[in-house]
Amino acid sequence: MAKIAELVRQNPWWNHSANFAQYDPHLSKAKPLFFRRKEPHFETGNIYILRGPRQVGKTTYLKETAKRLIEKGVSPRHILYLSLDFFTSRRELRNAANFFLDSTRDADAIYILLDEITALEDWNLELKYLADQGITSKSVVIATGSSAAKLKEKGELLPGRGLEGNEYYMKPLSFREFVRQSIPIISGYISTGELREALVNLKTSIDECSIDLDSEIKEVKGKILRMMPCKKELQYLFGLYLISGGSPGVINHYLINKYEKHKEMIEPAIAEIFIRDVLGDLARLQKQENLAREILKAVLDRYGSRYSFTGLSKAIERTHVTTIDYLEFLEDSFILAVFYAYDFSKKDAKLKGDKKAYFSDPFIYHAIKSYLSGRAVWEVITETSWSEEIQSKLVEGLVMQHLLMHKEMPYLKKGNTFLWLYYDKSGKEIDAILKADKKYWGIEVKYQAQVDARDVQQIAPVKHYLLLSKDDVEIGDSVSVVPVDVFLSLLEISERNV
Repeated sequence: MAKIAELVRQNPWWNHSANFAQYDPHLSKAKPLFFRRKEPHFETGNIYILRGPRQVGKTTYLKETAKRLIEKGVSPRHILYLSLDFFTSRRELRNAANFFLDSTRDADAIYILLDEITALEDWNLELKYLADQGITSKSVVIATGSSAAKLKEKGELLPGRGLEGNEYYMKPLSFREFVRQSIPIISGYISTGELREALVNLKTSIDECSIDLDSEIKEVKGKILRMMPCKKELQYLFGLYLISGGSPGVINHYLINKYEKHKEMIEPAIAEIFIRDVLGDLARLQKQENLAREILKAVLDRYGSRYSFTGLSKAIERTHVTTIDYLEFLEDSFILAVFYAYDFSKKDAKLKGDKKAYFSDPFIYHAIKSYLSGRAVWEVITETSWSEEIQSKLVEGLVMQHLLMHKEMPYLKKGNTFLWLYYDKSGKEIDAILKADKKYWGIEVKYQAQVDARDVQQIAPVKHYLLLSKDDVEIGDSVSVVPVDVFLSLLEISERNV
């Protein structure tokens, strides 16, 4: 039976109202920067699920949601937060929920925030029970989980219970959000007046300007040109982002080391936390660590290159079925994403053709490489920054992940329905083919000193190309050369990415 003392401890707002935030370990320790996410419009009668990798701030998001609700006038006693890590059975969860429901019978609306829901086996049956008993008719239920594979699997077993259209991704912050939210803090650390003022001006510009690749070509190009005067400041911030990635905890750790302690580094423990979480998910799903290591190493060795599942299976001497199973686990857990080639004649992905796999975030790349090589994560980061070839591949993967976040929607619009790579028998290759509105974009990434629009290999079905460079810029009729940091700073994420 769930202990009342434990429920009170997990719900400090019952005693302290919104003042709980100054004592809460998640909200009070989010320093120097508290990263804010989108706030969906939560309606009673619905169940909302947030899926995402470890260390992206899901617990902090739920605590901030409680704080916002109280500030909007919701009674603190009408908000229940439960960390399922502290529950050993579904019975305990049901008892805790019933205690809360009995005490809020007179409420018009109640809020149930379930953190790490996948810690309980068959958690979906409890949500089904709440829905079938009519309890959720006046409730908003928000559930998160870091074991994203299990969250996806069980979430599919809740049809008609108010979940449809209410699933969201919570991924590492995009570069655009990193820029928008980090500038106020970073500019405060900068002693150079010119750079500090330029960063403040950049914040104003980026808040007023963004691109959607469904828009008219002329509009996209116009906004890129508008942001070009901020190139120098964006390049500075992009260098930071390639180190820390978009996980709030990693960003704050790095910013404190860099600007407050004047130590340019990320501690090995930060990477270890992520790796331990991944290994924990592997163990819970009864998967082998050594096999996961082999597949991760094979992906790293081929980073930025094409290969088939069959070729990958042979390289690690495992069956085709086993290799795909582990790749699906890594993909469902948001550690990496697999991208398929596109067949224009069939207007569909080549499921049996060559693929590419990219890690979901720069720091995930660094942490995995540190884990596989046994080297400190800062050594890995330093090596990457010194090698134009390695960094170019890292940026290529980063662009693919941003294009994915730009248009994806859980269940409705998965990556292989709008984003692919391209190759043909003649030897032509394009890093990304993005279907937007009624047109295709061809996107090539060359993060190197000098590039030329003629480097793009054009194909008949695609009329518009972006060559994403390190520094060069050239706006043309069919091919435009655009610095990758400028492009990513403008690119919005989809409405179902919070």
